Amino acid sequence: MPILCLFPLGITAQDGHDRLNSVIARLNSLESFRATVTINGGMTGVLSYKNPYQLHVRLNDGRIISSNGKVLWFYNPDSSISGRQDLKGVSGGLGGLLSGYESVTVSGRTFRLTSPTKRYSEIILVVSDNDLPRVIKMKHSDEEVTEISFSGIATNIGLGTSLFNFQPPTSSQIVENPLNQKE
Repeated sequence: MPILCLFPLGITAQDGHDRLNSVIARLNSLESFRATVTINGGMTGVLSYKNPYQLHVRLNDGRIISSNGKVLWFYNPDSSISGRQDLKGVSGGLGGLLSGYESVTVSGRTFRLTSPTKRYSEIILVVSDNDLPRVIKMKHSDEEVTEISFSGIATNIGLGTSLFNFQPPTSSQIVENPLNQKE
């Protein structure tokens, strides 16, 4: 008589954290990477990342998100507004985004991170065979989901420091620390 298994076979929460930490370690071991990103299935752009915590995203509509690890800039050419966010005390990169979740479960190459106290109550991360990100889905507390897909990833390429030291056009209005403002 066959025995029916009522408990799903999967990776335990601790093993999930361990496996996620190995993915983060893999990403942290890269000097740099560049990828084409697609946001919510529509908007596209090019994301460049250089350790530690330097980021530059140029979207197809001309918007720019750029960080040298100390200051994060958001620039919108349509409104000519530049947001300047001080990053003091914030951990950066994907490691910062993915850390601190109470529950981490893994099924194959898909991670599910959940926490009732984090900015994103749930993150789904899908990685490639070599532990590079393929898809990140972030669920906000209001249930809105932001999905970022990565393609054409090139690793350990020469990225100059100047790419990450964004200077807004002199004609743009600068808004200081927009992420700290209450609605």
